[in-house]
Amino acid sequence: MNLRPLLSPRTHPIYTGRYLLSTTETELMYEEVSRWIYTRSPGGIIYGRQRIGKTNAIKFLQNHLPNEFGTDLPVFLVLCQEYKNANENVFFEDLLRNVRHPLASTSSRASIKRERLYNFLVDKGVKSVERRIVIILDDAQRLKSQHYEWLMDIYNELYRYGIEMTVILVGQRELKQTKDSFISVNKAQIVGRFMVHEHEFFGLRTLEDVTSCLVGYDLEIMFPPDSGCSLTQYFFPELFENGFRLSNMAQDIYESFVDLRKEVGLYNAIEIPMQYFTRTIEYILTTYGVEGQNVPELTISQIHDAIRYTNFLESEISASKFV
Repeated sequence: MNLRPLLSPRTHPIYTGRYLLSTTETELMYEEVSRWIYTRSPGGIIYGRQRIGKTNAIKFLQNHLPNEFGTDLPVFLVLCQEYKNANENVFFEDLLRNVRHPLASTSSRASIKRERLYNFLVDKGVKSVERRIVIILDDAQRLKSQHYEWLMDIYNELYRYGIEMTVILVGQRELKQTKDSFISVNKAQIVGRFMVHEHEFFGLRTLEDVTSCLVGYDLEIMFPPDSGCSLTQYFFPELFENGFRLSNMAQDIYESFVDLRKEVGLYNAIEIPMQYFTRTIEYILTTYGVEGQNVPELTISQIHDAIRYTNFLESEISASKFV
């Protein structure tokens, strides 16, 4: 039997949450965004319900887009704030801080911050082979109409230097409503520039979705990276050696989510948010694996307990009130 890597207590990614799990939806989103970049589109929107995995999918984009478009491709992630109104000073300082500019807040004048951001992005753009910049704005449903005007100013300034910018707007379903409202009031310049493409992002909806994720735990993610020890193997070393795989229990895990929803009166089509799915699997690994109860087998009852522990059902009941 392979020895488990020797790690300091609670430093494994299953405890810290610092691991990226590729899902069917993540791969679909990556293909869509890649197409936008290949066709030199200025941008598009990605929207879906809360906690379904959009943030992790964004991290996947950050990590993998440079592999396809060149390691020198600048990919910046901007977390949009809850803006009460559109303040130019605040907005440009937020952008500077998110692109990690060292002088993000050293001036009180919006014009200086704007110029500082222009110069920074131009410098990054001219150093990339394709003279391109990708900016991902998370929680983009928080942006106001004026914010999009300022984004157009940035786009135009970069274009003046021969640099193309692709803006990926990621947010909740309100983002789609924002696009529809812009269309209704004839703000074609915003829609045409940043919202002409759209992609709806979903949680786990099928047995195949669940199986794909579980294969990630079983075979695809190793820690330490060069150890050859998967996440499942680390927590269930003996069972793993004897052929146990979480993916072999995919149907039991999927049906457990479905059945527990029915127990609380939810019979509509299931969409498991990634937040609750990963916490369920993390609970299974840490509670029933070798660092916990070290069970000889994983049972349906234990899977149910893991799902309940994450407060998945409470979240689903709450979400059903807004459908």
